[in-house]
Amino acid sequence: MNPSIRWLAGAVGSHRRAFLSTLAANLLGQLAVLGAAVTGAWLVGRVISGQTAPFDLVGALLGGLVVVATLAAWWETYVAHDLAYLVLARLRGQVYDAIARIAPARLLGRRSGDLSAAVLSDIETLEWLFAHTLAQLVTAATVLVAGSAAAALIDPLLLAVSLPLAACVLTVPLWLRKASRKHGDELRAATAELTSDVVDTVQGMRELAAFRAVGRRRELLAAKTRRLARAQAANAARGGLEAAVTDLLIAVAAAGTLLLVATVIRSPADAPVAMVLAASSLGPAAQVALLLKEYGTLRAAAERVHTLVTAPANVAPVSSPRPVGDRPDVVFEDVRFRYTPDGPEVLRGVSFRVPYGKTVALVGASGAGKSTCVSLLLRYWDPDAGRILVGGVPLPQVEDLHRHVTVVPQDVHLFAGTVAENVRLGAPDADVASALRTAQLAMDPEISVGERGVTLSGGQRARVAVARALATGAPVLVLDEAVANLDTGNETRLAEALEEAAEGRATLVVAHRLSTIRRADHIVLLEDGRVVAEGSYAELADRLSHLVTSGS
Repeated sequence: MNPSIRWLAGAVGSHRRAFLSTLAANLLGQLAVLGAAVTGAWLVGRVISGQTAPFDLVGALLGGLVVVATLAAWWETYVAHDLAYLVLARLRGQVYDAIARIAPARLLGRRSGDLSAAVLSDIETLEWLFAHTLAQLVTAATVLVAGSAAAALIDPLLLAVSLPLAACVLTVPLWLRKASRKHGDELRAATAELTSDVVDTVQGMRELAAFRAVGRRRELLAAKTRRLARAQAANAARGGLEAAVTDLLIAVAAAGTLLLVATVIRSPADAPVAMVLAASSLGPAAQVALLLKEYGTLRAAAERVHTLVTAPANVAPVSSPRPVGDRPDVVFEDVRFRYTPDGPEVLRGVSFRVPYGKTVALVGASGAGKSTCVSLLLRYWDPDAGRILVGGVPLPQVEDLHRHVTVVPQDVHLFAGTVAENVRLGAPDADVASALRTAQLAMDPEISVGERGVTLSGGQRARVAVARALATGAPVLVLDEAVANLDTGNETRLAEALEEAAEGRATLVVAHRLSTIRRADHIVLLEDGRVVAEGSYAELADRLSHLVTSGS
């Protein structure tokens, strides 16, 4: 069994009671159907042969078996889907936890639409596995053995035709397993790619309209849709071929069994029962073949989900946690880092300090390593060498790091909802009004920001992000180009407010604006992953002049 399928099958273990209920209901229903068929056949045989039979008793038994089969089918549908949704809910939680655990490093190169496919489409596909496959496979095998054993009691020759052809039916999916895997991979890949492009299109509609690219984008989506259609058609054609071969084998087996019964069974009264029992192996075999027909699609979906859920965390979990003081500073000690083992060294022995109550500006040309320093401070990655300390505690020993360090990123993401909901993101009990005042944002907290803050200006989005960071009360504040979208007047007012807030924080500012850098207590200049100079603005003015903008 494919490791991903085996892993997913193991997920049922935590819902053993629901699985056993599904298995019992399905088994009871299938045996009741078999029993009703045998009872009806026995009754028909007695009628054909002119023999007497306790028709009232047999009729009652037959009716009871039909009722049992009906109720079992209803109950099996309920408990099977209950089991499936329980497992799928758990899988969605695991996928969410995995994304949170590996973000952002291991998400690089993964498109949001691709992740959406894993979270939604792939997991929905697996519903078939849990609701319609696992218990049904066990039941089909049980009914096949029971029916074959009963047929053998009448005459072992009855199995001479049905069992070999039933075995052939079971092997039909194996004949086309390579094609099934290929089609499953192509189908999932085409679905994920189209989903990703649709997400990109919706999010970038304004840019597409502005650059008159809507038509070209439509053509791209049409091409991706055609690719998906081709994958679906190929998968459906293979499935149709499997179904046709299966039906042909079943027809041959039924005809052969009928001929054998007519030859072997001498008593007309026993012939219908013998026919039903001999054919009882074909139904389960066909059911198993039908279930296995979707194996390629299930495997592809399972592998995508399994790969995401089992991806290792990018940083080791917190070990031997130590308390961080109320007035922490931030220290980089000889930090070295590269994003990939064979990639260039991005930081090469970076050392600097951000004292509590002070503002330190991190300045440098694009690619100097500023954003990498921020990412390492937020522990998206760990340094290859050296260490970073908050309040004298190395980051790997800081428990709940983001309670101590908060950030206002350059690329602000606001969630659909109100201003207040976004401000309270990291602090549910925060004083929203106070945080908005500090961020110089005079706005009704209950105003909707729209998806990704589309109803706000760039400056308003930046100030909501500042308010959100301040509301957390974290003693270390990182401002990554936080005022880049503000005009001079608003930037001055916000900077003054942040200067007041910085008195109770260690503040690291990544900036290009001259006005922002001038307000810093200390400046660290990076070049090619190294600290090449430190000091006040007056001391570094000449070296900074060609790196920064006036802010006007």
